[in-house]
Amino acid sequence: MTGRAGTALLALIVLFCLLTPMLSGYDPHLPDLGHALLPASTEHWLGTDQLGRDLLTRTAAAGRTSLLFALAITAITTILGTLFGTVAGLAGGMPDRLLRLAAAMALALPGLTLALALAGVLPPGYVTVLAALVPLGWVNCGLVAHTATRRVAASGYVLAARAIGASSLYLLRRTIGPHIAGPVLTVATADFARTLITVTSLSFLGIGLPPPETDWGGMVSEATPLLVATPRLAMMPALALALTGLAVALVVDARHEPGRPPEG
Repeated sequence: MTGRAGTALLALIVLFCLLTPMLSGYDPHLPDLGHALLPASTEHWLGTDQLGRDLLTRTAAAGRTSLLFALAITAITTILGTLFGTVAGLAGGMPDRLLRLAAAMALALPGLTLALALAGVLPPGYVTVLAALVPLGWVNCGLVAHTATRRVAASGYVLAARAIGASSLYLLRRTIGPHIAGPVLTVATADFARTLITVTSLSFLGIGLPPPETDWGGMVSEATPLLVATPRLAMMPALALALTGLAVALVVDARHEPGRPPEG
């Protein structure tokens, strides 16, 4: 039940972010100082911001940037983690030791800390965020893939397949891959929420996307000087981020519900 609720809520948020900028008659980036800080009305459902931009349209456009960028980073780290974790789980030896070393480095140097260090060297933008989150962002997925691969590789049917001459590629494609897909998908979903929060945090700190591009964190950062006078400017992107995090959390929790059949 919680999984369906989370999926439905996440779908509504995605549709809002994708469709609103297309259907709205307002440019989310074009200032209109003559209509700055207008209250909510039938013309501007959430009012306008300090530069006269429609707040509803800008929140949706910023959400589209946040979701797509977080999804892209999660896809990259999931693919890298799955590949490295599977190889380390099957081969052992040096790949296994490298995975454990990467896990220790990720624990000692989180992505947010690395981004703050890179901010003094690289300009704000996509490259800085990618350089901060991708190099060690795959480790969590890699550890899950490694554990699942070792468990499946030690099972009787895999040992029997090896005994009759099945190749490692065949085992990966037909036997191991389908059985590790469930755990990998679960950790990727959780990683997406974590990446989304990290990306918006970096934008809030001024390390994220440079103007005129913005995401939810950038919107909150822009609205901070007016937080007391016009709190809705920060509340709307913050609420959208909180609802997205809640939706993803419901989906992840549903995959761990007691009594749920095992993956694969």
